[in-house]
Amino acid sequence: MELLEYYRLIRRWLWLMFIAAFIAGSAAYLSASSATSVYRASATLAIGTYISSPNPQTGEIRLGQDLAQTYAQLLRTYEVMEATVNALDLSLSPSALRGLITTRIIPDTSLLVIEIQYTDAILTADIANELARQVILLSPTNLTPQQQAQIDIALNQIDALQTEVEQLRTDLQAVDIALTNGQSSEETERLINQRNILYEQINERAQNIASFTNTIASYSQRTNSIEIVETARIPNGAINASPVRSAILAAMLGVMIVGGIVLLIEYVNDTFRTASEVTQVLGLSLLGVIVRLGRKKTGYKANLITTDLFSQVSEQYRTLRTNIIFKTPQDARKTYLITSAMPSEGKTLTAANLAISMALAEMRVLLVDADMRKPKIHEVFGLPNTLGLSTLLMDLEPAMSANGRKEPHEPVLVREASWKHCLQTAGIPNLQIITSGFLPGNPAELLGSLQMERWAAVFHEIMDVDVVIFDTPPCLVVSDGVLLATATDASVMLVVEAGRTRRNMAIRAKERFSTIEYPIMGVILNGVNPRDEDYYGYQGYYYYSEKVSKDRQSDKAN
Repeated sequence: MELLEYYRLIRRWLWLMFIAAFIAGSAAYLSASSATSVYRASATLAIGTYISSPNPQTGEIRLGQDLAQTYAQLLRTYEVMEATVNALDLSLSPSALRGLITTRIIPDTSLLVIEIQYTDAILTADIANELARQVILLSPTNLTPQQQAQIDIALNQIDALQTEVEQLRTDLQAVDIALTNGQSSEETERLINQRNILYEQINERAQNIASFTNTIASYSQRTNSIEIVETARIPNGAINASPVRSAILAAMLGVMIVGGIVLLIEYVNDTFRTASEVTQVLGLSLLGVIVRLGRKKTGYKANLITTDLFSQVSEQYRTLRTNIIFKTPQDARKTYLITSAMPSEGKTLTAANLAISMALAEMRVLLVDADMRKPKIHEVFGLPNTLGLSTLLMDLEPAMSANGRKEPHEPVLVREASWKHCLQTAGIPNLQIITSGFLPGNPAELLGSLQMERWAAVFHEIMDVDVVIFDTPPCLVVSDGVLLATATDASVMLVVEAGRTRRNMAIRAKERFSTIEYPIMGVILNGVNPRDEDYYGYQGYYYYSEKVSKDRQSDKAN
C-alpha cells in the first residue's frame, strides 16, 4: 500500500478513530479519577546463610534457591495470615490479606521478595514487615527458647570476658613500662612473674570467648535459615496511573484497535475505491468520475443534474461528456450502451444524467431504455411506460427474401406512427426518450434480432438524432447488453460503483465482452466518496459553482 493510499485510508476513517480515542480516553480518565489510591511496599528475606560464608559451597547455594520456593508457599499459609492480622489488628480477614500478597524470587538468588498492595501507605509497609517477621517466627527452622537462651548467655559472657581482657591488657602494659625503668633484681623478678600470670589470664579468657563464639555460630550458621535483609519502607506515592496519563494511553490504545479493525476491513474489502484502482485492475480507459449523489431514498428525479446545473456532479458529467465525444470517431454513429456488472450500481442514473448533459450541449439525444426486465428510465423522468422499445421491436416484422432469409424492412417502410407514438419528452430541450414498453417474454432475442439492428439505423436516419444512449440490464445477470451491443454496434461503457462493485465482478463483466472480441470504450466510476479522491479541480469548481449558484439565487430574490 502506497503512502498516498494510507493517507486516504486515515482520512476516510479519521472520524471513527477520533470517536474511539474520545470514548476510550474519557472512560479511562473517569475510571482513574474515581479509583482509590493503591500503594506498594516490599520486604526482602534471605534463605540460607551462604551469603555470609567466606567459602560457600555449591550445594548450599542450590539448596538456598530451592528452599526459597518452599518459603514462598509457606508465606501464604493460613497460620501466617492469621498471625499477621492479629498482630496488626487488621480489619481484613486472612483470606482477604492473602489476596494482597505477591511473592517473587530474584532470579539466580535465594532472596524472597514480599510485595503488598493496599490503600493505606503506612499500613502497607507495616503489613509487609509483619509478614516477614511472622514467617520467621513460624518457620520450622526458628530457634527454640532454650537455644535462644543459650545464645543470649553466650553473648553476655563474651561481653564480660572482652571487658576483662581489656583490663588485663592495661595491667600488662603497666608491667612492661615498670620493667623498662630499671628496678632492682628482686623487683624485676616479681614483675616478670606478674607479666607471665597476665599472659596466662589473657589466653584463658580468649579461649573462653572462642568457645562461646563457636556455640553461637553452631546455632546461627545453618543452611536452612531465614532472615530479613531489607525491611519495607513507607511508599512515597500511589502506583495508580494519573488520570491524564491513563486517558492518553487509553486513547492511543483505542486508535490502535480501530486502526487494526480498519486495516482488516480494507484487506477483506475487494471493492473499488479510487480511479487508480479501476484503471490498474481493469486496464480500461477511465471516462469519468462521478461523486456520490444523494440517498437513493430521495428518488431518482432528485439526483438529476437539472436540479442544480452548477453543482460538482454537473461539472463531472460535463467532463464525462467531453471525454466520450473525443474518444468517438467523428464519422462514427454516436451510439452508446451503458451497462454494469451487477444491479444497483448506478447505471440508469448515469445514463439519464449523461443524456441530459449532452442535450444541454445542443446535441439531439435519444435515450432508450433497453432494460426490458426491470426498466427504470420512466421512473427517473416520471413518464408512462405503456409504449416503448418492446412496442417497436414487436411492430416491425422482417420481410422474407428470395433466398428464404428474413430481412428487415427499409426505413421508408417503417410506419411513422409506430415510432412517433413511442417518443416522449421530459421537458428538457433536445432530449427524447423511448421507455422499455411492456415486458416481453423473450427480451434477449428481441435485443439481438435484426429488428433491433434496423431500429438502430432508424434512430439516426429517420428520427434525425445525434446521440443514442441505451440503458441495458447488468451484463453478468443476463446477456441482453452483449446482444444489444453486437446488434447496434454501440460503444460500450461499463459503470462501476465505488464501494459496491467487487473487483472480480468487474473483471468478469469485462470478460463478457472480450470473449466475443467486442471492445469496451471505457469505465465510469460512480458513487465516489470525495475524500477518497484528491481532485483539486473538482473541489475548486464546486467552490466556484456554489458561489455562482448562491449569487443567482440572490439576484432572483432581489
